[in-house]
Amino acid sequence: MRVEAVTTESHFADALEVRFAVFVHEQGVSPEGERDELDDDPRTFHAVAYAEDGAPVGAGRLLAPHTDTAHGQGTPHGAMDPATPHIGRLAVTAAARGTGAGRALMEFLEAAALERHGAHGHVRVELSAQDQAMAFYERLGYTTYGDGYLDEGIWHHDAYKDVTA
Repeated sequence: MRVEAVTTESHFADALEVRFAVFVHEQGVSPEGERDELDDDPRTFHAVAYAEDGAPVGAGRLLAPHTDTAHGQGTPHGAMDPATPHIGRLAVTAAARGTGAGRALMEFLEAAALERHGAHGHVRVELSAQDQAMAFYERLGYTTYGDGYLDEGIWHHDAYKDVTA
């Protein structure tokens, strides 16, 4: 398996294919709720994971500070700090779950956060996690905080991790 930064339209199409398979078709999220303006923001960093045969099996994105207006204080979606980079839209196809694709994507996105937004070898990243995925994020060192909330009809909690070089 390999994880790559999305640098071409083809890579981006692969990432969206995974996200729509998981979030829209599997979990019932609306297509309009899944694809948003932050996907096209030049400050958003996208990643896609590929199986050995070249099939896309996972995707995720890193939002730059001060770009996520859908989450945080003053919204119905958690209390994340808008000044903190956010990891989101992490999705792994059903067939690839348990293979390490999710961990590989998170490590790749955390490294990108450190490189792009870190200072003195440190960056805090936050995410809005579906409650059913919280054990996964906790194994990766994330700490849950705040009250739960519904996003697209799915219960979520916010979590953070301090990433160091």
